[in-house]
Amino acid sequence: MKYTCPVCGFKGLTEPAYVREGNYSYEICPCCGFQFGFDDYDMQREDGSYFEPSESIVAYRKNWLADGSVIFSPECFPEHQQKANRVLQHHLIEQLKQLNVHLPS
Repeated sequence: MKYTCPVCGFKGLTEPAYVREGNYSYEICPCCGFQFGFDDYDMQREDGSYFEPSESIVAYRKNWLADGSVIFSPECFPEHQQKANRVLQHHLIEQLKQLNVHLPS
């Protein structure tokens, strides 16, 4: 069974990102590169305070999209859904729809 990344919507995680509060998979999404249990607690604001885990997911997604949706592990991502190590736009739209997220205009 494959699980969906809560950051980018890629359905290819080998286990759920979060089993329950405090239990993370530590898996790295092959699409966006987010590591559950690490990146969600590692993001700092300019004032030095840390984001809450749910805020980290949104901030990481925003940065990943702004950087062009570069695929973290292209060899683990379906070839027909990528070009030049980036997620094809129409596949990215479908992935994000699973999360009820729309690409910024």
